[in-house]
Amino acid sequence: MQLKEVEQLVHEETTNQFLQEQFHGPAKDKDQMLWLHEAIRGSELSETVRYRVISATLYVIQAHDTHDMIDEKNDAFPLARKDRELTVLAGDYYSALYYRTMAELGMTALLAKLQKGVQETNTAKTNLRELHLATDQDLFDTLLQASSAIFTQFARYFECEERFIELASRVLLLKQLLLEEKNSRASYKSRLLPAYEHGYFAHSASANFDDWLAEMITDLSQDILRCMEDVTGLSDAQKVRIQELLKH
Repeated sequence: MQLKEVEQLVHEETTNQFLQEQFHGPAKDKDQMLWLHEAIRGSELSETVRYRVISATLYVIQAHDTHDMIDEKNDAFPLARKDRELTVLAGDYYSALYYRTMAELGMTALLAKLQKGVQETNTAKTNLRELHLATDQDLFDTLLQASSAIFTQFARYFECEERFIELASRVLLLKQLLLEEKNSRASYKSRLLPAYEHGYFAHSASANFDDWLAEMITDLSQDILRCMEDVTGLSDAQKVRIQELLKH
């Protein structure tokens, strides 16, 4: 093994151990992982290559989720300097793993698709944060894009059916809304509070934010059940997981 390779291996092991001990950020999203497995199941890639492709995609999702933790300038609860530095380090580390794996695989077309998904995710989160949304449908579509744009581009690369992608994106959004509901109950904080205060979906006349969010979750759950009627071939593990989320 060449000196540069040894140096790189030591650096990766050291960085990984340090982050495991010091950084408590987002773990790999198991729901994203399940849907990535579903999307790639029909491909002709070997099992080893499938594993590496899924791992690389999870790295970019994890990098994005980690960088998303970095607080804004006027955040009411800013990160301590050490936590901010660790968050930046972790995000950059996952990004490096993603780019290295994609470079080794040589799948430039997939890389372009995933980068498009990252751009769409960033745009959606900016629009949500700044409420650049004209209608209720705009809000819903932007929420979908923010939670599943990377997966959507991955699935389209592997030529999955659009109805399958619609189902997956809605299930991934349901996961995010359930997390928002949990955070709201625990800390009375949610990134969706500005959308509620702005008056989106005001026709439901919800008494408070928690009721508003609960109605969104109920409506989305019904939408998922309708989508499931048109999608065949899901694995048993995925069916079980969808039912778990629907029961919440």
